[in-house]
Amino acid sequence: MRFTTKQITLTLITQLIILIGQSSCVNESTSAKNAGVLTEHPEMPAIQTPAPPPLANLSRDDLLDLAFQISTKIPSEPFASDRARMQALVAQVCIKDGSLIQASRYASKIEGWRQGELFALIGQQYASTNETQLARDFAARATEVAANEIDWRRERIATETAKIYLQLGDSTKASSLVEGATQAELGKIETARTAIMNESQLDNQADMFDKALVTKNFDLARSAIEGYLVWLDRVSQDQTRTTRALKAIDDALPGLPFDLQVKYEIDLADHLHKNLKRDLAILKLDKATEIFLATTFLPEDVAPLGAMIARARIRMGDPQSARVLLKRFYTEHSTRREGITNLRRATSLRALAEGFCELGDREDAIACYTWALEEGTINPNARPRAEDLGATCISMAEYGISPTPVLMHRIDTIRNSLTDPW
Repeated sequence: MRFTTKQITLTLITQLIILIGQSSCVNESTSAKNAGVLTEHPEMPAIQTPAPPPLANLSRDDLLDLAFQISTKIPSEPFASDRARMQALVAQVCIKDGSLIQASRYASKIEGWRQGELFALIGQQYASTNETQLARDFAARATEVAANEIDWRRERIATETAKIYLQLGDSTKASSLVEGATQAELGKIETARTAIMNESQLDNQADMFDKALVTKNFDLARSAIEGYLVWLDRVSQDQTRTTRALKAIDDALPGLPFDLQVKYEIDLADHLHKNLKRDLAILKLDKATEIFLATTFLPEDVAPLGAMIARARIRMGDPQSARVLLKRFYTEHSTRREGITNLRRATSLRALAEGFCELGDREDAIACYTWALEEGTINPNARPRAEDLGATCISMAEYGISPTPVLMHRIDTIRNSLTDPW
């Protein structure tokens, strides 16, 4: 018997709901009925703070500045890597939304190889808008940082810088920068090259991806899959080539860890949806759901992966199913939390908050962020508490959530507690 795409989708969603428990929201038919405020869970610690004074709403920029300040509180010695990683997350949000001057301001204050990588990423954005001189300026700044780094750090900066030159049409310069690089870094360059090469070269590029997949090498396989996703965008109107790309990816995915299988099935669904192949996209998203259902993931991975599926459902035009999943994962966080190291508990709640943000459920998102703040205070050391607090502020900034006065007061209290031991 053949089933329609809608029947397959409904079956998989039903299985997922059964697996994670009955939801009171399943039969509600409208967004208004479904978009209720999450109830405070009994496992969530009560927030014992005095009533805060009225505060003006913090803007996105205010939250990003706050996150950068929190990250900067982490001592450079012996936590230079953790400090720079958190600072870089702030700059990456700016790059993502096109605030390149702001991104440059943050990047200039970061020490180490991440500064060079950020300069290169900024340069790529300028190259994409044909601001050639600015692109070259940031390529030069990235190269200057790379000169003081060694091994994989230098390679990583060089790879991102090479992408600028590819965008500018200087393939020779790009190749010289990554000469002698690892296969993983070279694979990233080939993926970038696929997006801009002449149509006549695409089949040869696919041949190279096929050879990489045959090796069964993990890094090469990932590079080839990511290359094929870009290749698929280029050939989406050619059914024969589309079929070739889908078969290559389908054959390669079973060799990867299950979390990556879920991720790449979702990525594939997004690429197909972008190219107006919605029915096929939904089938790939159903496959991601099927893998998720059939796999026992670590407790800390369940909500983030589940939220990825829910957010993909939103993009495919199915917010109802997404809302059901997100609410159930929120409710069930307490059943998993003891099995999750306290370094990772807030991560799950931020993932759910971001899903609710995409649904437009602001109050439910704030409920998740509120609990995430509390989960982030458990570790006795200040460094992981700073990382969680900074990550929550970054997430709220990226998704347009201005903290309530109560939430802002709690953020200030946690921030003021960041003292020795780190």
